[in-house]
Amino acid sequence: MNFNIPKNCIIGICDAAPLEEERQRLLAIPTPFVTQDIEKRINPAKSLPGAKSVIVLGKAYEPSPTSNLSSLAYGIDYHLTIRKMLETLAGQLNCNTYIMVDNGPLAERAFAVKAGLGFWGKNGMVISPKLGSYFNIGLLVVDTVLPYSNPLDEKCPDNCRLCIDACPNNAIGRPMDCASYHTQKKSAPSLKQMAGQLYGCDICQACCPFNPKAETLDYIDPQTILDMTEDIYTHTAMGWRGLTHLKRNASIILDKKGE
Repeated sequence: MNFNIPKNCIIGICDAAPLEEERQRLLAIPTPFVTQDIEKRINPAKSLPGAKSVIVLGKAYEPSPTSNLSSLAYGIDYHLTIRKMLETLAGQLNCNTYIMVDNGPLAERAFAVKAGLGFWGKNGMVISPKLGSYFNIGLLVVDTVLPYSNPLDEKCPDNCRLCIDACPNNAIGRPMDCASYHTQKKSAPSLKQMAGQLYGCDICQACCPFNPKAETLDYIDPQTILDMTEDIYTHTAMGWRGLTHLKRNASIILDKKGE
């Protein structure tokens, strides 16, 4: 089935059978900000009764131009843009649908791999031969059978440790230790947990050989954040936390709390 999508997007389709191979991985590696109900994470039928297929859309984003503020801070919130694209796709199908863009239970990355968008990186990101890991994911679950894509027969080089060695928190395989999680959680983190990041963390992506390299990276002075009177990031994917949250993180860095 052909869908008209922009050049900066990739798309694949897989069956909606439960991801049984993901069950043990999800049980072993708790993921923040999502339900811990494994059945809801692996089984599309829990979100759409009678689910038969999952259309997976990936939309590229530009890597962050800064070293201490992630790509989430730049561009229009992908939740809105990808949802609009999936709604357009859904309108082309005569069936029941369920759309999820980081706002539901399904394990998006696992379905992206199953649908052939990319392969698992050692850092837990999905790596596309076309886009690297710099893309966001949306799911369109439908209750009709569609032509399925093939998973990619690729993987990270066995001898590559770049993301593992670069992670400041030694958090590869442990999302709850990731600096990105600590900058987003409600409870105040320590400076060590944040690894000096204002919000999010792109370090494991920036060093990946499948991704383009930025020639230079700017550093945002945390004082600049504290001096802000208007939330210029409200339209971005980090807007859900708001300026008060970002200022909290900036204050922790400046005060060197929990070194």
